[in-house]
Amino acid sequence: MKKIITTIGLVSLLAGALNAAQIDHRSMMMKDMRTMLEGMEQIQRGGFYSSSEDMKAGVKKLQATLKRLESEDVKWILPKDQVYAYQFAQKSARMLRLYSDDLIVSVDAGHMDEALENYNQLLKQCTSCHIRIRNW
Repeated sequence: MKKIITTIGLVSLLAGALNAAQIDHRSMMMKDMRTMLEGMEQIQRGGFYSSSEDMKAGVKKLQATLKRLESEDVKWILPKDQVYAYQFAQKSARMLRLYSDDLIVSVDAGHMDEALENYNQLLKQCTSCHIRIRNW
């Protein structure tokens, strides 16, 4: 009888720990998503006011969050019923890095029109991911 009670207690404890880990991963990813939004807003604001420093700071903020998006941590928040979700998230993260790197190059070269086109591509990547994975 003691073994059964101990086993049930241990299983409950492990299940609770797994649930807490999932909630922690989800909250970290949600925080990263908010930071990505702030970065995108800062890039846009910098473009409107021709502030290359604001645009670069926004890219830095955006790219700081891509590490988790590029890692296995993203699996914790993706829908389990969508087989392609992980690969799609990985591809989106690579594209976000590519376009944000290009944005910096364009800003440094003084080509604001190209920089804003790169911003547009970043926004398309965000929207595409949210539409496909989050079913918006």
